[in-house]
Amino acid sequence: MYQSPDYTRKRPFFARKRVMFLGLAFLLILAISTGVLLYLQNQPSAPGTLRKNMPANLSPLAYVNPLIGTGALPEDLPLGDGFAGGNVFPGASYPHGMVQWSPDNAFAPGGYRYNESLVRGFSLTHFSGRGCNAYEDFPFMPTVGQIGTSPATTYNYAEHFSHDNEVATPGYYRVHLDEKNIQVALTVTARTGFGQFTYPSSKESALLINAGGSATGDARDGTGVQIVGDNQVVGSASSGSFCGQGNAYKVYFAAVFDTPFSSSGTWNGDAVTAGSRTSNGSHAGAFLYFDTTGKQTVQVKVGISFVSIANARANLQQENPGWDFQAVHKQVEAAWSARLGQIAITGGTGDQKTVFYTALYHTLFHPNIFSDVNGQYMGFDDKVHTARGYTQYENYPGWDMYRSLIGLLALLEPRETGDMLQSLVADAQQGGGALPRWEVANDNSGGMVGDSMDVIFATSYALGVRNFDAEAALRAMILGASDPAALSGKHHPREGLSDYLRLGYVSTSTSGSASVTLEYATDDYAIAQLAQALGHKDLHATYLQRSHNWEHLFDTASGYIRPRTPAGNFLDSFTPTSENGFIEGDSAQYSWLVPYDLHHLFAMMGGDVRVLQRLDEHFNQLNAGATSPYAFIGNEPEFAVPWEYDFADAPYRTQDVVRRIETQHFSLSVGGLPGNDDGGSMSSWYVFAALGLYPEIPGKAGFALGSPLFPAVTIHLSNGHDLHIIGQGAAENAPYVQRLSINGKAYTSAWLPFATIEDGATLQFDLGTTPVVDALRGV
Repeated sequence: MYQSPDYTRKRPFFARKRVMFLGLAFLLILAISTGVLLYLQNQPSAPGTLRKNMPANLSPLAYVNPLIGTGALPEDLPLGDGFAGGNVFPGASYPHGMVQWSPDNAFAPGGYRYNESLVRGFSLTHFSGRGCNAYEDFPFMPTVGQIGTSPATTYNYAEHFSHDNEVATPGYYRVHLDEKNIQVALTVTARTGFGQFTYPSSKESALLINAGGSATGDARDGTGVQIVGDNQVVGSASSGSFCGQGNAYKVYFAAVFDTPFSSSGTWNGDAVTAGSRTSNGSHAGAFLYFDTTGKQTVQVKVGISFVSIANARANLQQENPGWDFQAVHKQVEAAWSARLGQIAITGGTGDQKTVFYTALYHTLFHPNIFSDVNGQYMGFDDKVHTARGYTQYENYPGWDMYRSLIGLLALLEPRETGDMLQSLVADAQQGGGALPRWEVANDNSGGMVGDSMDVIFATSYALGVRNFDAEAALRAMILGASDPAALSGKHHPREGLSDYLRLGYVSTSTSGSASVTLEYATDDYAIAQLAQALGHKDLHATYLQRSHNWEHLFDTASGYIRPRTPAGNFLDSFTPTSENGFIEGDSAQYSWLVPYDLHHLFAMMGGDVRVLQRLDEHFNQLNAGATSPYAFIGNEPEFAVPWEYDFADAPYRTQDVVRRIETQHFSLSVGGLPGNDDGGSMSSWYVFAALGLYPEIPGKAGFALGSPLFPAVTIHLSNGHDLHIIGQGAAENAPYVQRLSINGKAYTSAWLPFATIEDGATLQFDLGTTPVVDALRGV
């Protein structure tokens, strides 16, 4: 595992005999120390370091280190290639922004790996933490010299860099390219990017813009560039095939430079044509030359849109009309500071705060703004629509985000979350009537399994989000859950639904059948909760009954969830560690995936005593991979399991296991995430764990309790009230709750209703290093 160097500075020490000189030395040391703190506050990242031993009294922004999660996990973890890193990117982004301007140095999800030192471009779009390649549209790459060979057929224009000359902070990225001595600095607004390229003195300073450079390749039709005048380039890219699912999107850009081109040209395939101003096709791009013998810094502003070049220009004009790079940088810093500052921490170490605020930062990337400044967006029907009264969003990792990310967004950003939900309603109405499963741009990628948007709606509603059409959402949920022919885009929301409706489970004729059944039962429970909240008693009863379908796969002889054939037989040759019938896991892990019906599950497993034995055995290892009897916390199906001790009347064991995961598998290193972040889902688990609560039951207004990591946390709720979480005696080795009070009154349940805190409250946990078994009662 990569270990981050200490963030230290050498301070001068003057040894003098005379008191006057000693006084001067003291003042000088004081001035330098103050300067270091001011530097850390105003320049949040130090070049090339994963900082350790940070001061404990800085702003939240100062603690974020975007390089955490950009490296690989230890090779001895048996997680498999798809789970071997966080897959996050370090570049400049805006909270939920349309643009993520970041370096690409690896042909891997996220586009960046810390151990790679050859950058091939800085592309405008990225997805954080996914397990497969996506986006990376329109890489810009500066170089010096004649463009003799096509960038489409060679990597000759890639450049080495050193982490010693790399800075990554929220909304800002800077790096020095060594061979050609070029400095790159990038910042963003919500829908635009702003770049500075500082070249050496040369008449052949060049910039490549690769329209055909998307991570998953580009289609011939709809991909191309056009050079306009002597300071503009526009173009588009048609790409998709996200995770090989065949989905498609088209994105446009408009770039304006503050320095005129001295000359220009294009490439197409292996052909390079000087003086050409247009190139179309899957391997098209443009190159520009600048005379930097005088003014060495070339600035470019780039707007993007999923509707048109005209809208990309309009986004640029409205969000960044001037040429003040520092002003834009400060604006995005202010946006991040406001979001991160919603959770204020008092006490704890600088290292703990770095892990926490970096995790919180990662939860605020996705979903992304999709509508332009005029409200227009490309719908699921490939027609232009206008979002009226709300912002349209894209990029929903449904299978991943439903477990904890949506709960965090609903708690911190209820207005934005409502817009996200209304966006999904629009997607359903334009895309066939049902909800997308894993939404990318204006298409349903059909990724993973389950009908997870059901939970996203129900959990958000339960946590107070109301600014969306809940009745329309429920209609889309019911359609996807009841009609095997229902569509969202090109995909059915529930494969194997005919089996599920007829047999009460998805049979082995569908891949991953046991996992799919468990997900559908969870989704049905969520539908029941929203139906009840909206006053639909019959629907509530129907779907609550369907939520018990997991029981059809519970094998009482073995005590595990076991796949069943269409004829009703349990699958032969079953072992709890086989992946047959499961998605990214095995029965030993998936048998716990009934978070809304745990008491019934535990009874079928033999009662709480046996359940506690099994859970203890399960957590002997915390991240053992997809085919083991132990926990696999690096993947989403395991997220709820550490909190299940709360339901077996042993909350102190939740406190212990959650703390072990926090401290052993989230860290300051570039491998500091235990698996793919999946749009911030992994990071959201950590944020909740550090706060000491977790949205365990889908669609239910409340939280299972653990214990807080910090002495004091204040969550500034959007309604103007504050939630105070006090951890008296908090320390990494003190996870155990000795007693708990809410607003000064003793509280003994391991379940916290949302109504208790939604208008503000003070939770005081008294913590210690030894467990108090009866401090909290089970749920």
